[in-house]
Amino acid sequence: MRQDDYFLKQIDMLGRILGKILSNLLKLNKEGEINGCFEITSQALKDELNLNINEILQLENKILINFLQTEKKFTNENLEQIAEILFVLGIEAAMENRITFLEKSLTLYEYANENSISYSLKRIGRIKEIRSEINRVHLKCIKIN
Repeated sequence: MRQDDYFLKQIDMLGRILGKILSNLLKLNKEGEINGCFEITSQALKDELNLNINEILQLENKILINFLQTEKKFTNENLEQIAEILFVLGIEAAMENRITFLEKSLTLYEYANENSISYSLKRIGRIKEIRSEINRVHLKCIKIN
């Protein structure tokens, strides 16, 4: 019993930290401080959760999900939160990095969607939005080349 309470508290704390990071990211984005978004968010993830965003972006998708679930004890809700952080950073990223952010975000959202016990219109909408943005970026890259 006591150990279960500890894990629930840890999961709750993780969710609050991710929520705070996401909230700060959205606030910076809304205020037009786009240039500092990545640095501030990256530092917050490193300081609060010992997560290196550049390493996350380099991990293969299956390894990424396994790492976040086993090493960091992320729940589906936490995966959605980190997916949203990656999505927001991806939308603001330079064109050459945008696809990487968006694909990781999509991977996490799709995994959370497949493994969630609840249906979420918001999640489904975000998945469609990310796929659309990835397609748009690919088309833009093709036109440039």
